[in-house]
Amino acid sequence: MKGVLSRIILKDEFLFDGTVEQLEEKLWFQNNQKFRIEWIDYQSFKFLSNFSLGTIMVKFNPGFADGIKGYAQLIETESGKTKVSLRTKIRIELYFFLVVMLIAIIAALVSEEVFPLWMLWLTPLGLLWFWFVYRMQEQILFNKLKNYLTN
Repeated sequence: MKGVLSRIILKDEFLFDGTVEQLEEKLWFQNNQKFRIEWIDYQSFKFLSNFSLGTIMVKFNPGFADGIKGYAQLIETESGKTKVSLRTKIRIELYFFLVVMLIAIIAALVSEEVFPLWMLWLTPLGLLWFWFVYRMQEQILFNKLKNYLTN
């Protein structure tokens, strides 16, 4: 199960040429507005996209969900640089889609109705589609953060 989960989430890491304090200062005072930052604690933060296709998130119209986001963990190295580990979590929308489809399949089996074959294909194809759309947006967000902090 852990192997499957590690393929679903996105992970990356890079070195920031400076200390944790310098990285924090760059994010606090020189934010380029391509993404938003929410600090979790001294060495970790959540970074969010200002625009999110599919979750209908735009910077000026935040909804009830965060939209496309990632999490960063900061670890200062002995050389005075900071290792930035990036990761995502499994999106709640994927769980929701899976639960709705499973309920539909179970309801059809219990009611002994003729179950359309296309519904069986909808679950894996729908999950793959949503995962692909979210993965592309998460990768773009990761690249925005990496480019901002390494340039």
